[in-house]
Amino acid sequence: MKTIKILFLFVGMLMSSAVSAQEFNKKDINGMWKRSDGLMISITGVGTFSDGGHALVFAVGNSGWSQSCVKRCWKFREIQYKEGNQWSANNKMYMPTGDYTKDDGTVTILLEDDKKSFTAGGFTYYKN
Repeated sequence: MKTIKILFLFVGMLMSSAVSAQEFNKKDINGMWKRSDGLMISITGVGTFSDGGHALVFAVGNSGWSQSCVKRCWKFREIQYKEGNQWSANNKMYMPTGDYTKDDGTVTILLEDDKKSFTAGGFTYYKN
């Protein structure tokens, strides 16, 4: 009887650790995401295309990006899965004086365990 109790305890501990371990898939980052300043992006193609995915601007809110960027400008390009909860991407910066975007280096995208938000370049994006 004591052996059975120990066995159940061991199996229970094993199952609880399996439930708490988070698995990430390279396509988890795809979808519509929104920042608190109203910038909304649609990430597509991650895990599908060899050059990675891209994040198209869908709304600008009070972000400082021009309304002319909606469905025309990229926020992130060449989004590639790295490992765990990490992706890398080429970041784009909006230049209001010329109404264009320019490269702003590479950012690391960190997806939270619940997959409902990520951080990149000092901003938090929430699943929309």
